[in-house]
Amino acid sequence: MPAKYVFLTEVADFTEAQVVKALLEGMHLNPRFHDQQMRTIAPHLGGALGALTIEIPEDEFLKASQALERLQNDTRSRIAEEKNNPSQEDLLVQTQELAKKSLLSSVLGCIFLPIIGSLYSMILGARVLRAERPLSPVSRRRLMWAIFFNIIALYAWLVIGPRYFHH
Repeated sequence: MPAKYVFLTEVADFTEAQVVKALLEGMHLNPRFHDQQMRTIAPHLGGALGALTIEIPEDEFLKASQALERLQNDTRSRIAEEKNNPSQEDLLVQTQELAKKSLLSSVLGCIFLPIIGSLYSMILGARVLRAERPLSPVSRRRLMWAIFFNIIALYAWLVIGPRYFHH
């Protein structure tokens, strides 16, 4: 008599389903997909076909659900750990992005909105310096140019601006 299959889980896409299936097969379980044929024929319709259902024989359900729960908990803890402890490379990229934004806002401050752009640029520059991370040569140059443009914008606003806006 063939084993009765029961619902185990739903997954969003075929790739995730393959990972779950490989995990379960590695534990000598026998999962199967519901609607696998349609996804094999038309993989480009992945999201339009809805969630993919994974079924498991009834006698293997408990072992399979525990394995999926462990996998889910491991993944969540790994994501939380990466979020709380970013790598040095991630921190360097963050610092470089802040230096780039500082330069762009200082240039925009010179052209369009001197006070707003310059203040925002100075705040970003202070965040870069407060982080006390080593800067790449490009980031260092960007930060120096941002300071230079901020000085020009503030000078223009404080010295030249009153001449044009004075009644």
